[in-house]
Amino acid sequence: MHKSSLRDRQRTQTLRDLHEAAVALAREGGLAAATAEAIAERANVSRRTFFNYFPTKEDALLGTISPVVPQEALDKFLERGPDDDGFTAALRLVVAIVHATFGVDLSLAERRDLLIEFPSLRARLAQHVSTAEGLVAAALDERAAAQGAPSPHADSSRALFMLAGTVLRFAYARDPDAVTAGDGVAIESAISVFRTVFKEMQ
Repeated sequence: MHKSSLRDRQRTQTLRDLHEAAVALAREGGLAAATAEAIAERANVSRRTFFNYFPTKEDALLGTISPVVPQEALDKFLERGPDDDGFTAALRLVVAIVHATFGVDLSLAERRDLLIEFPSLRARLAQHVSTAEGLVAAALDERAAAQGAPSPHADSSRALFMLAGTVLRFAYARDPDAVTAGDGVAIESAISVFRTVFKEMQ
């Protein structure tokens, strides 16, 4: 347990060192100067180590790692009651996956400032939302395969998560804090807009 704790601390520190190196290089010479090689060199690690921690230099700047589906969040979605709002539950699962990419513990203000300073990073955050949709679809397929038969609600669940991703991107376009802050005012407002659209379509 002690070894695992030490390993976790070392991993956290390496993530932080790479992130800080990336930000420093970008501020000194622009995004073009913050190459994976330069970031690794500034953080005193190998290029291979860099890619063991961050998929891209944009991720190093944002402090985001490869997305995963948090098991607890997936279970919560799958075990929701029949009267629970599936739309909101799906959106919260997508948000949980995006939040799982935040490998470096930055404050909301710090991430907001980075997105303002380097606007092109917004595209990378949007990519994580799309990846979250795909991860959920894969997780649902895996769960169905484990149960021996496809769920009768598989198609509706896929549609729900595609819609959840769309709502999150809409919220993010209106307010970049929507993704980094979680299910706050911006997301609730986006849900309200989409519900109004659905009613108008009926």
